[in-house]
Amino acid sequence: MKQKHTPGPWLILTEPVQGEDCHMVGGDGGDEVVADIRPGHDSEDTAKANAHLISSAPEMYAALKGAQECIRKALPLIHDPDDPIHNGAQVHCGEWLDEINEAIAHAEGREIGMEVEA
Repeated sequence: MKQKHTPGPWLILTEPVQGEDCHMVGGDGGDEVVADIRPGHDSEDTAKANAHLISSAPEMYAALKGAQECIRKALPLIHDPDDPIHNGAQVHCGEWLDEINEAIAHAEGREIGMEVEA
């Protein structure tokens, strides 16, 4: 799937706005504002934590895509119905793959289970 989001890394720039720290998450070396996070009803610590979480999105997305591919390739290799340890690992990895697929679909703005465009 072709990347549609602003390329990472995303950086955080904090500036005072009307007496509060405003955390702007910027992509493309900080030239493009991706998110503007202000404390509002949340504490300053929560706003700052939200900015860090949002700014890590490109790296987390890339990591999930890598984990998705790794688990997809590993599942057939660890399937052995006569081996309860490996069979249990396959079930556990399959559940993680489902969660990873859902998270990636959410990040890409797709419905769960919707096919990915080439």
